[in-house]
Amino acid sequence: MRRSFALRLMAPLRAILLAIAFPLAFAISPRLGPTRRAVTPIVKATTSYGNLNNGDLNRDSCTSTLWSGGNVLWTCRDTQLLTNGVPGFTLVANTASWSTIPSATQPAVLTLNSPEPFGTFFYLMESDECPTSGECSDGTRWVGWPNTGPAVVYNFDGGVNAYGFMQRQHLSGLTVLNSPSTTLYHVLQTTVDTSVMPSVSVDVSQFWSADQIGYGSACTVVQGSYAYLYGATPSGQLAVARSTLTEFLGALDSKNTYEYYVNGEWTTTAPANNAAGIALENTSDVQGTIYYSNKWESFVWIGGDGFPDANFYISTAPAAEGPWTAGQLFYSGAVGNGSLPAYSAVAHPALTDGTGDYIFITWTLTLDTNPTGSGPVYQQPLVRVDWE
Repeated sequence: MRRSFALRLMAPLRAILLAIAFPLAFAISPRLGPTRRAVTPIVKATTSYGNLNNGDLNRDSCTSTLWSGGNVLWTCRDTQLLTNGVPGFTLVANTASWSTIPSATQPAVLTLNSPEPFGTFFYLMESDECPTSGECSDGTRWVGWPNTGPAVVYNFDGGVNAYGFMQRQHLSGLTVLNSPSTTLYHVLQTTVDTSVMPSVSVDVSQFWSADQIGYGSACTVVQGSYAYLYGATPSGQLAVARSTLTEFLGALDSKNTYEYYVNGEWTTTAPANNAAGIALENTSDVQGTIYYSNKWESFVWIGGDGFPDANFYISTAPAAEGPWTAGQLFYSGAVGNGSLPAYSAVAHPALTDGTGDYIFITWTLTLDTNPTGSGPVYQQPLVRVDWE
């Protein structure tokens, strides 16, 4: 296993950092008693901020992570270079950018800045995934498509330690050819600097095997002393695991820190992906976002209903494992004229002030305006939703 500089610090320094950090890390989290009344979110207003500005990049399905110092890290799926508005044929399975936090009161287009040249992956293909592009000689393709941003588990002296979970999908067109395992990536920036991207390396290849839930690949939430990690079940719902942040710098690569929610209880035994009692009622594995709302003292899921619409639903729960309310439709966005008109309905708590009074949402719509056959043009509208 490859270790970064921060994880190779000498033992005495490790002890000092832990002594300073963990009284704060284990501050008492909000009371999430099961008798709390269900939250019923009500939309007060919606405001368009236009489309995300990716410059000369054509980018699919971007998600965001609050980094440090008011900076936001964006991770996106398939990316192409635009020339006079037309996408090129070279395709990069995932890329990353920086942005600032937008104003909550003055709508303006949000620009995503990419300090690295086009062609640079964020999560690299592994040695058995037809590197470096993922394109195989038989016409199939390995993809690294992030559903959510990396989980930030620790901030130290201006630096950030984070982890990303990526399913290893082998595709023919859009048909999945394998039962995906899930790799754990280490994302580190010892000093936050938006002129470069964080360092990213494979921490544990196939951390979750193909017959396990890909915990962390669907949604992640760091709240209190836990990282809550969600993955898709074969039934199209979500399952959840949690890891205590007791490893050095909150590392997520030791399964000794993990518990799994099965049959209404937390257990240290990882279930198979077809085990009974792991699917959370009223959840969906369609791409979405889970975060903690201080306004409602609840966990919140926001996501869509898949192709071809841009419908946004919201569900809440008093605890990470539930019980989750049935999803309520609260917003419907524009769709494109491409073969996949709209998808990737996600929320962006990283763009807010943390009060929970409002949230930003984006989705991907496709425009079939490309005469060269190199794929659709992607647009990602950004909308602020204010709650009553």
